[in-house]
Amino acid sequence: MTAPDARDDRPARSYFLAGTMQGARTGADLTDQSYRQRLTEALRARRPDAVIHDPGVVMAEWLASHPADVRAAHAALAERKVLHHDELAKELRELTDLFHRLTRLAADSDVCVAWLPGHEPSMGTAAEMLSAHRAGRTVVAITDMRQNLAVLSCSTVILPDLDAFTDWLDAGGDAL
Repeated sequence: MTAPDARDDRPARSYFLAGTMQGARTGADLTDQSYRQRLTEALRARRPDAVIHDPGVVMAEWLASHPADVRAAHAALAERKVLHHDELAKELRELTDLFHRLTRLAADSDVCVAWLPGHEPSMGTAAEMLSAHRAGRTVVAITDMRQNLAVLSCSTVILPDLDAFTDWLDAGGDAL
C-alpha cells in the first residue's frame, strides 16, 4: 500500500494556459493553437481534478455570438492612423475588456503555463505572465527564449518543451 499523496487533501489547482495567439502577425492571422489541446491533455493525465482556464476557449465562446462584427471591426483598425480607446467600435471595447479579464484570470490561477515556441514574442502572453507573477503565482514558460528579459523576469521556471513540462509536473513542480 502506498502513502497518500500530500496534495490529495488540497483543493484542485487551477492552470491558466497562456500562449501565442497572434504574436507578430497582423489581423486575424493566428498561430497554430494545437498546443492548447496538448497542454490540456498533459494536465488532465497528471492532474485530473485540475481547473484549466484556456483563453482560446473563452475567446471562441465570446466570439461565437458575433464573430463577423468583431472581425470586421478588428480589420478596420488597419486603416486608422490614430486610435482612441473610447472611440473604438463596441465590439472592440468588449474585446479589450475581455483581454483585461483574461489577464486577471491568469493572476487568479495557481499556475500560469506560458507556451512561447521558437523565438516569437507575444505581448498578450507577456501581460498574462506579468499579472500572474505580480500575484505571486507559479509561472512556467515553455520556450527557448531564455534570454528574453520579460520571460526571464516573470518565470518561476523556464522549460524547453512539452516533455520537460510533463517531467516537471510528474516531479511535483507545481506543488505549493
